[in-house]
Amino acid sequence: MNVIKNLKIIMALALSCLIIIGTTATGVDPSLKDYQEINNNLQEKTSNSENPQSDYWALLFAVGVYKNHPEQNRESMLEEVEDLYDVLLDAPEWQADHIHKIKGSDATGIRLIKELRWLLENEDSDDISLIYLTTHGSPLIGFRGTPIDLPPFDESDGADEILVMYEGFDKWYAFIWDDLLNFFISSLESQGVCLIVDSCFSGGFNDRPIFAKNTINGYTAESFEMGMMEELASKGRVVLMSCQEYESCYGSHFSDYLFGGLGGLADIAGNSNGVNSAEEGFYFAKFWIDLLHTFTPTMLDLYPEGNPSAGELPLTTWV
Repeated sequence: MNVIKNLKIIMALALSCLIIIGTTATGVDPSLKDYQEINNNLQEKTSNSENPQSDYWALLFAVGVYKNHPEQNRESMLEEVEDLYDVLLDAPEWQADHIHKIKGSDATGIRLIKELRWLLENEDSDDISLIYLTTHGSPLIGFRGTPIDLPPFDESDGADEILVMYEGFDKWYAFIWDDLLNFFISSLESQGVCLIVDSCFSGGFNDRPIFAKNTINGYTAESFEMGMMEELASKGRVVLMSCQEYESCYGSHFSDYLFGGLGGLADIAGNSNGVNSAEEGFYFAKFWIDLLHTFTPTMLDLYPEGNPSAGELPLTTWV
């Protein structure tokens, strides 16, 4: 298991270089020492896993301000990430040292990759992982208005979806695209993974695990069932998106309703079992969005994998 995870880390580092190229001014050095530190953390984690228990891990990432482009700033994003942080800490499952909250000028593409690696290093198969991303979103369009689909060339409309980072209106490479994000999330071992994306065009981030939907080098996902890629193709994932792939959603209304629901209202409107699930939170938020706004939240529910109706992904206990 540790060998598999180390290989995932190496692959993730290689993909990360696509964003790190051209950013030496940030002082980031993705060196061998960097990988060795990650490997040491993984070794320590493995040695301490004799008595596994379920932990809850969260990466909360809100951009909200944009370098040299104050007209693009969205204060509501910074407010909502604080609201989610408070909601999580009010629930007994969550601990402050298991939550990383990044916002504002700290929310760069480099930082997002480092934080995704932090999550990958710490979570394991007994855990629940939550990732919240809010910023401007857009299809990936070239200089002449041509849509761009980066490998693995899986977009029916020819354009990947991107999330803009702090320097995203100054530097063309200061974004993260759906396939790279999907790679990191597909590499998580957690029994449940909830990804929340509140941005325009966020419905484009509902890709299924990358090795589950594509044929790679002549092999289908089924070919990997007994091999190294098995974990990547069988994640219990729930993706909550503020709107559909071709929609804009001004403001942070989806986050506002969703986090209000996770404080207890979602479960009251759901099965009233004392646990707010990702699915209950989504349906609570969608009710109010459908009633009061013009965009359409969307959800990909793979929890449990292959039978979404059999269970719900628990996020907060409120009673």
